[in-house]
Amino acid sequence: MSFVTALKCTQCGHEYPSDERITICAVCDGVLNVTYDLSQLRRRFKSTELARRLPGIWKYSELLPVVNLDTVVSLGEGGTFLHKCDGLARSTGMQELYLKDETTNPTGAFIDRGTAVEVSVAKERGFKSMCCGSTGNLAASLVAYAARAGLSSKVFIPQRGGVDVGKFYQILAYGADVEVVRDHEEAEARANQESSHSRIISPSSPHFLEGVKTTVYEVCEQLQWTGPDWIIVPMGNGGHLSMIWKGLRELNQVGLLETNKTKLVGVQAKGCAPIVEAFDSNADEVSPCATVSTLSLDISVKKPSCGRMALNAIRESRGHAIAVHDKDILKALGDLARQEGVFAEPSSATSIAALRALMESKEISRTDRVVCVITGMGLKYPEIARTLVKGRTELENLLSQVEDRRFTTHLGKTKVHILHILAKGESYGYEIWKGLQEDHGVRLRIPSVYQHLVELKASGLIASTRSERTFDGRYRRYYELSERGKWTLNQLERLSD
Repeated sequence: MSFVTALKCTQCGHEYPSDERITICAVCDGVLNVTYDLSQLRRRFKSTELARRLPGIWKYSELLPVVNLDTVVSLGEGGTFLHKCDGLARSTGMQELYLKDETTNPTGAFIDRGTAVEVSVAKERGFKSMCCGSTGNLAASLVAYAARAGLSSKVFIPQRGGVDVGKFYQILAYGADVEVVRDHEEAEARANQESSHSRIISPSSPHFLEGVKTTVYEVCEQLQWTGPDWIIVPMGNGGHLSMIWKGLRELNQVGLLETNKTKLVGVQAKGCAPIVEAFDSNADEVSPCATVSTLSLDISVKKPSCGRMALNAIRESRGHAIAVHDKDILKALGDLARQEGVFAEPSSATSIAALRALMESKEISRTDRVVCVITGMGLKYPEIARTLVKGRTELENLLSQVEDRRFTTHLGKTKVHILHILAKGESYGYEIWKGLQEDHGVRLRIPSVYQHLVELKASGLIASTRSERTFDGRYRRYYELSERGKWTLNQLERLSD
């Protein structure tokens, strides 16, 4: 039996039938949320009944938008461990610190919760294919669940904007139709063009969002149906944090949580923190960010689709928003691995970096009960292991032997010089050739420079931006650093410090 009542716009309040094939509000382009008959659920949704069910997101099926549970598409998502910290608790001075470890989901990220629901709804409604425009966890998750459901999948990946190598391998492994486009905006636009024959999934799709809220259902059940004082959540688009707040309110309304006093902290990386900037300036809207973080790619979202929702959730919970530096993220990443045995991707480690900063500012007390959400695994970002062995020459040498050369520090001096030249702005072959001679004392034949450019582009470290015709009729191709190239150059500079 379904308890779904409608799709409701979070911005203008307009309602649509629950089976309407719509993903954003037709009136104001706002994000849609699924609503439920919570008064009826209050009479029959009991903790004793939930305790008898198998772990995973589907134990909360009454609060999910799937009508027929026989069509559920699952890879065993959810039911992740609430890890009570010992080492990190000691080093931070916290008395009661937990990690909600989402790295153990099927494709290694919390996003599997949302994808399982989205693909289940698609299959229930007769769709034969799925599509998205994404570089990271969403694309990897979508192609896995589409394969499980027997549906075809297509992914548009931007050439510029950064793609983690581990995630890219996942996408290719599951047999998706992959098409490379110019940038993130084109990836999303091309995906939307497939809507006439394919189910489009995005971080703000209403059924996808319903799946990710189950993170907090599990946290509260694992804490014996009490809420923590704080939940710290990495934010990219802002959907996960927003839905954690929705989940807390639903649990309170159906009687599973006696009170809802949990405060939410949303974390972004310095250099790409549009939601934090809006919070700090008391703005009602989130303005797009001009730059992206070079390290935490998955939460480096210039224009967060759920930014307004996240802003409201933080304020309604009397919580906080904070941006953290790359150096603090790297420290947190190492602490997670060494002290708690959890290898997280950089975006996930922002929650630990934020905890330290908020304790230092006295916003969070050492006696508070805190849950840090670890959203994705570090194995998707294998080159980050370099930062964990800095100064250990024997380990750095071993990594150099087993890693693909394009992701080690041993790019070759000429290629590193080219990256430094492109760090100043876009350039073309002849100008780069002159820069190598004049600025770095490297003398090469021009064809050799072009060979280096081809190899750097194939490695994903640079991208071609445009071509123009010169006065003599020749074509000049321009290049710039990709986000991966910026990150690599940044790491090379760190390692040389």
